[in-house]
Amino acid sequence: MSRSGQLNSPFHQWTTTMVNRVWSFVRTRGAVNWQHPLARRYGSMGEGSYQAFPPGDCTNPHTIHIGRNCFIGAGVTLAVGMPTEVYAPDHGPVIEIGDRTTVGKNCWFVARHSIVLEDDVMIAPNVYFTDHNHTYADPWLPVGQQVIQGKPVRVGAGTWIATNAVILPGTTIGANCTIAAGAVVRGDIPDHSVVAGVPGRIVRRWTRADGWQPPFTEPIGVVEGWPVGVPPELREPETPA
Repeated sequence: MSRSGQLNSPFHQWTTTMVNRVWSFVRTRGAVNWQHPLARRYGSMGEGSYQAFPPGDCTNPHTIHIGRNCFIGAGVTLAVGMPTEVYAPDHGPVIEIGDRTTVGKNCWFVARHSIVLEDDVMIAPNVYFTDHNHTYADPWLPVGQQVIQGKPVRVGAGTWIATNAVILPGTTIGANCTIAAGAVVRGDIPDHSVVAGVPGRIVRRWTRADGWQPPFTEPIGVVEGWPVGVPPELREPETPA
């Protein structure tokens, strides 16, 4: 029987249906929310947060703090320290994920010092974050054996990071920035900036004085009923939870 015939056979269709149903069941049952006992392995997981199945690698989870109403996609690696490195039970947060942040599938967080995502950050799939790198100054020692140096990473509230971006040690990204797909980012990025390229550079930025520069070539239409941002000075004070 040809390959096409095998795919169309009643037995193959039945087994395919069963495999998909089982996998859907496993994905649903394998997910972890803030109320699940497995959530206790983290330093904290806020109310309403959810981690999809299957999870990625996770080391020293007690140093990972996840805010409220977050979504962590399947296959996301949350690695603190080297694979054999143990952080003390009372060690402070190393990876911090702010409230209402979403992390797409197969992202990597590789931390030894500090990686902080502030509130309302959106991360597309396959984004890589690291706060450290091997040095290579010694010409006679394999790079993998050379001393590791690092600097903290911080991503400001409301920022969007697109697929396959790489965020390097020492990066501070401001609020409401857009990081283009495939960008390699290092250094300080001001609020309301658009970054693209390798190495990443600012290609557009908003300021109160000048608005968006360079201006948009086409106006952005707002769909009726879609939320509209309000300047901080016009917002109503938040009611304490």
